[in-house]
Amino acid sequence: MGRQIKSGMHVADVGANHGYYTVLMAELVGPAGRVLAVEPHPETCQLLRKSVDVNGYAGRTDVVECAVGEFAGETLTLFVPENEPKNAHVLHEAREGALSIRSERLGDLLAGWPKIDFIKIDVEGAEEAALSGAAQLIERDRPMLLLEYNIYRCRNPEGLLSWLIALYGDLEELDLTGTLRPVSRSDLLDRAHTEDWMLYCSR
Repeated sequence: MGRQIKSGMHVADVGANHGYYTVLMAELVGPAGRVLAVEPHPETCQLLRKSVDVNGYAGRTDVVECAVGEFAGETLTLFVPENEPKNAHVLHEAREGALSIRSERLGDLLAGWPKIDFIKIDVEGAEEAALSGAAQLIERDRPMLLLEYNIYRCRNPEGLLSWLIALYGDLEELDLTGTLRPVSRSDLLDRAHTEDWMLYCSR
C-alpha cells in the first residue's frame, strides 16, 4: 500500500476497523489528499474516529458509520463475534445479539469526489455487494483495488472475476509476505482453495 498511494490521492478504506490502514492512508495522501473510512460497527467506528483524531488526520479523513452494499437505505443485520469484533459480518437472518445497521452504496458516499485513486475493501464476505454499489465509479476511474476474495462468499464468482479482468487485465495476489504475484482466473475459481485471497487490481 505504501508503494501505491501517493500524495494528493483520493482513497477509500471500506471496512476500516480501528483505523490502522486509514491512518496510514491519511499519512500517505498528505494534506492535499482525502480519505473515506467506512466502518459499520458503532463501537469500532468510535475507536476509528479517535484514531483519526489522535493522529491529526481529521481534516483529510471522512469517517462514515454504515455498511456498504449493493443498495442504499436497507436495514442489515450485523453480527459481531464477542472475542473477534474485527470479524463482524452481515447476516441474512436474525440472530440474538446482532445489531441493525443501515446500508449505503460506496458510489453514493464518493459522489462529488474527484477521481478516486485507490480503494481497499475488507468487509468479511460482502466485497461483491460493495463493488456492485460502486460499479459505475470503478468503471469510470479504474482505481487501484485491494480486496478480500473467497469463492464461497460470492454469489457469482465467475461474473465478478470476468468484470475485474475486463477492467484491469491480469490480477495479482498480495501474499502474507507483502509480495504481489500473478494469480489466474482458474486459481481463483478453484473450489479446493478455501482460504481468503487478497486481490490487487491495477491498470
